[in-house]
Amino acid sequence: MPTVPKALTRQRILDLAVTEQDPFSALRYLRQRENAPRLPELEEQGQTKLPGVEGALADLSYALWDPEPALKTGENIPADRRYWHGMLSEIMASSRFQEVHARTQLSELMSTVGTIEMGETILTSVPEEDSEKLEELSRVQEAADEAQAQADQLQAQAQMADQLAEAAAQGPEALAAAMSGGGKPSGQPVSADKAGGQADGSPRSGQGQVRGQPQLSSGSPSGQPQGGAGLMTAEQAQALAEALAAQAAEAKARADATRAQADELQLQVEILAEDLIGKPGSQEAADKLRELARIGQAALQAAQTKTEEISDLIEGWGLQEGELIKEGIPEALEIMQRMGANEAFKKFAAILGRIRKIAARKARQKIAGEGARESRRETGRDIRRAVTSEIVALVEPSFRVKALQRWTRGELALRGEKRREKLGHGPVVVLEDASGSMDGVKQQWAKAVVLALAHYAKLQRRSFGWVMFDYSVKLSRTYPQGRMSATELLEIAESRSGGGTNFELPLRRALEMIKDEGLSKADIVLITDGECAVSGQFLGEFRQAKQALEFNVISVLCNVGSSSDSTVRSFSDAVEHVSDFTSETAEKQVFSRL
Repeated sequence: MPTVPKALTRQRILDLAVTEQDPFSALRYLRQRENAPRLPELEEQGQTKLPGVEGALADLSYALWDPEPALKTGENIPADRRYWHGMLSEIMASSRFQEVHARTQLSELMSTVGTIEMGETILTSVPEEDSEKLEELSRVQEAADEAQAQADQLQAQAQMADQLAEAAAQGPEALAAAMSGGGKPSGQPVSADKAGGQADGSPRSGQGQVRGQPQLSSGSPSGQPQGGAGLMTAEQAQALAEALAAQAAEAKARADATRAQADELQLQVEILAEDLIGKPGSQEAADKLRELARIGQAALQAAQTKTEEISDLIEGWGLQEGELIKEGIPEALEIMQRMGANEAFKKFAAILGRIRKIAARKARQKIAGEGARESRRETGRDIRRAVTSEIVALVEPSFRVKALQRWTRGELALRGEKRREKLGHGPVVVLEDASGSMDGVKQQWAKAVVLALAHYAKLQRRSFGWVMFDYSVKLSRTYPQGRMSATELLEIAESRSGGGTNFELPLRRALEMIKDEGLSKADIVLITDGECAVSGQFLGEFRQAKQALEFNVISVLCNVGSSSDSTVRSFSDAVEHVSDFTSETAEKQVFSRL
């Protein structure tokens, strides 16, 4: 089961951070950990391995995402955070970090992936001896912080009691003014219970001591009136002043003792920190810094490898990062994992890359002739499309807060464009032969051509139909205006069959798509090895339909093994052979015909 994220606040992140991240960066990490379950899992795993790991992960996220990340200076780093500060300073000072950062900055997906990869590597690389020392250092630092906070509270109580004692010594009116917040004396005597308790100095019935409010010790001051309204006399005020002074002295003594304890614990912290990372300027410290640098470089290598892999996958599949993260970071990472594990894609990636580049170039050429584009303004959180002024605001300290507020609310000004003239290209219907005779290299070529054509249709916003068949139609999909998600592209790449071959059924299904699904004036591309026959009756019907519905048929023959073009020539307008495809000829052979 996924780890349920523990409660984490922005203030906790900022307290642990060794970078100059602001509250908005901390908020971004909180959202990031909600969208990427692996981050809370790393926090859980790293509690004993690297105490304060949630701050370390937030620092990594900030450093990878922010265009100009910065570290806090040394004097502002608590002793228990110096180990992590040293490691991160070595990471950010390296040239490899600059390479990784160029890919991850302002990218929600890449910065998340980089944070996870670096976090995992660091947690597995920190030596066990260092982890034990860090855990002890964290424990003592926490005790020192608690003692210091308690000493500060006792000091505040002593100061308050001292002020009240001084006021009481001046008489009831001065005490009344002090108890009312320093206002002018009211001219009326103050009652004993307004001075913090009853005349004997004890709290009123049913009340406990207020935090930070001095409580009078028991004992009744002399001169206390008996009965009546309990109004304080001068003698009672003097007795109260003496009691408060004694209490102030006691609180100050306790504060001094607690502060001495905090100082002793802090000294112990410094000794433990020096034992862990060495005395500043010493050879031991230099050696430790080199060790931390090695861990950091290993983490950067892992992040660089993973982000490059994902970037190559996104490019290879013809996707955009924005498409991947529409449904969330976890879904995008799962898709990337499936794509990376797709052995078939690995085998035909080079083929697909060559064909896809040709398809993209040809699509751009056709789009260029469709009329001018006109700009329009959009708003959202996609920093990749942010206008220049927004990018400047995000990196300029004086404008950064307001720019991040706009980013948080999804109100960044984004670039957008629309075409004044509607694209006039018809749909593309691809029939993919997945029969047993297409196994191996033929299938690699077939998948490459299908995915390249899908990318081509997507670029041109052409409706796209896909039919996978063997002896029957196995899968049939329609994508209006070429809108295909990463998951849908992955379905095309992963789908397999392996039976016999039947051309008539997929061709009839293509006719149904053209008639019933608004794909008139389509281009049909049949990808096959051609080893099948069709009946004369079907040929007659199909030719009549071609004339009536005004579509073309282009057959791509996978002739990298046994193949035959006799059947496909009987109903195709053109037959091309994949063995003839080169970067110079593929454009003319396939894409120029669409």
